[in-house]
Amino acid sequence: MVALALLGSAATVTFSWSLAYLISQIFIEHATLDSVTFCFIWLAIGGFTKALVIWLQGFSATKAAAAVKVELRQKLFTSIESLGPNWLAKHSIAQVHLLANTGIDALEPYFAKFLPQLVYTAIVTPTFLIIIWLTDLTSGLTLLFTLPLIPIFMILIGWATKSVQQRQLDSLTRLSQHFLEVLRGLTTLKVFGRVGAQVQTLERVSKEHRVRTMKVLRVSFLSGFALELIASLAVALIAVSIGLRLLSGELSLMDGLFVLLLAPEAFLPLRQVGAQFHASSEGVEAASGTLDIIEESSVAAKSSVATEIDNLRFRPGELSVLIGPSGVGKSSVFRNLLGFDNSETGLNREEVAWMPQTSKLFAGTVEFNIVGPSAVVNESILLSACKLAALDDLKTNHDVGAGGASVSGGQAQRICLARAFYRAIDQRCSLLLLDEPISAVDFERAEVIVRSLQELAAGGLSVAVISHQKLLLDAANRLIEVKND
Repeated sequence: MVALALLGSAATVTFSWSLAYLISQIFIEHATLDSVTFCFIWLAIGGFTKALVIWLQGFSATKAAAAVKVELRQKLFTSIESLGPNWLAKHSIAQVHLLANTGIDALEPYFAKFLPQLVYTAIVTPTFLIIIWLTDLTSGLTLLFTLPLIPIFMILIGWATKSVQQRQLDSLTRLSQHFLEVLRGLTTLKVFGRVGAQVQTLERVSKEHRVRTMKVLRVSFLSGFALELIASLAVALIAVSIGLRLLSGELSLMDGLFVLLLAPEAFLPLRQVGAQFHASSEGVEAASGTLDIIEESSVAAKSSVATEIDNLRFRPGELSVLIGPSGVGKSSVFRNLLGFDNSETGLNREEVAWMPQTSKLFAGTVEFNIVGPSAVVNESILLSACKLAALDDLKTNHDVGAGGASVSGGQAQRICLARAFYRAIDQRCSLLLLDEPISAVDFERAEVIVRSLQELAAGGLSVAVISHQKLLLDAANRLIEVKND
């Protein structure tokens, strides 16, 4: 970008000098066209080089912006994965989706237009100011005193734009969140006849977002007009001064034309910075949330739980049960083992089957929720996993609905348990981690599940369970108490 800015400046100066020299030679010195042929050549070279520089700036900036978006999106997903499912459960899925898609995409004007223009301005404007100053001191002083007006107005307008952009982003977030919640509860809303009320709510939120967007556009147009007006008045001052001194003979036509051609070019980068700032401000506001997540992931500290928990290892063939008061950090033990809290562990996630306390169900069949979007389903393992999880009251082709709308809490828990069993058997995992696997299950089926866990442990699998249920406590080979430091 620096090299292109210097090349573009040289092309502009070459074009302006050639044109000014050509006009002054023809109309003042009465030179023939043959004697100024080289001016036409330099005009063509300057114009072609300037066009090439503009194209190269756009191409390189767009390519760089695409690379930055890919890297930023990868860092965001990596940070969300490292923060773990518990963090995700505490945040709005719609907001995370908005940041990962629309928010990062909105950063393209910032990287492709605003930042390159900022570099261009930092190089081009001082260069032109020095050249004009050396050519005509009066015009240089006028330019020096009028140039700061544009950054001052940019700062004032930027303060107003920031608050407007933040409100516009908030309205878009509310619209996305509400729309997602309506989709999740559409079946329930339909049953109770509340769909019409939600349509009205969506219309209201959509209108609010539309109004906010129009306010942003109004501020952008107003700021652009203000910057253009200031630049035009400043150039007009220089033009009037040059005209008066040309009439009095204090300035040559060559110098006057040269300065007059360069003066708008000195203001143009600053005006473009202001315009591109407004185009990129939406992305900058959205990026702040993305960077907050990345920073939160980088500074997240490992939860401090009981003595010797950090070095905890579960032995094959044992059913271990973690016990302790609610909130003491039992679930944090599993998150640490799996590396979800940025903890350094020697545990390989590929060898672990895991059922978190707040498992999610997806729109689809029971089979889909157990096996996942796999191309090949092992029917025998699927039936075995359902049997081990006491999932005897649902067929594998039963549609669970969005978010498990058509199944009970106990059924949802057993589907998630069957998912962990299927993975443990199909992938031949060495460790099975279950967080409260029978908390919503009736007593008879809970007995079946406990026997299943004992059978899996007896088969050489390491089974670790977080539970307060007496059934599991009595069946455990080892009890591990988790305490606060």
